[in-house]
Amino acid sequence: MKESDKSRAFSRLFYLYLERYLLNKHFHCVMMQGTVDPKEKLPVLYLANHSSWWDGLIIFLLTEKTSERDHYMMMEEKQLKQYAFFRKLGAFPVHKEKLTSVKQALMTAKANMQEGAAVWLFPQGKIMHQDTRPLELEGGASFLVRQFEQVIVKPVTLHYTFNQFQKPTVSVVFGEDVVLSGGSLRSKEVTSILGDLLETQLNEHQAQVVADPDFTVKEQFRQMTRTSRSTSDAFDSFKKWVKTWRSF
Repeated sequence: MKESDKSRAFSRLFYLYLERYLLNKHFHCVMMQGTVDPKEKLPVLYLANHSSWWDGLIIFLLTEKTSERDHYMMMEEKQLKQYAFFRKLGAFPVHKEKLTSVKQALMTAKANMQEGAAVWLFPQGKIMHQDTRPLELEGGASFLVRQFEQVIVKPVTLHYTFNQFQKPTVSVVFGEDVVLSGGSLRSKEVTSILGDLLETQLNEHQAQVVADPDFTVKEQFRQMTRTSRSTSDAFDSFKKWVKTWRSF
């Protein structure tokens, strides 16, 4: 099983393609709350809910845009074979049905964290609807937390919403740093702590979006990509042009 083939040059080129074309084509914009990098220099594990194929690309955009750390993400081997370019962005594989593969992936994650890099997990293990509750976490995150005397866990929640716009808006919340003494905790205890942490943040995030679906309260979220023009925007511009033309 190969580890990540991360390429700095490819990552930069892909970031430009993602920011200037791909996300603009499919989304109204990307909104973000919080800070990506933790304050303390400890091993860091990012845990994110997983409700869309786009999650990894959104995370890549935001970490590439705002983070000073090197980021790696565990990804299902089947998907990584289908989308091999993710390797060059920092993804490394895991085959969940093979115990040896799971162990190797967790050891890769641990080594990256020990070397000062950030590691990302989708602890649900598969794509689940963003309204699914309760969040059920697999054991990989608990294992990694328990490998360190002190480790920062950073909860990250993603939410996709339509409102008055033709394209959906993606909002991402980077939660507060949570420092855990992993070596003193039992596996089930860690899984419960992480599940409550991520689910509580996701519920609060969802409530924010329901209360302010157009993201007009600017101090809560900041816009990270330019606003995409939709078909309705083009039609409104056309009507304005016609109105101006008729006035002559």
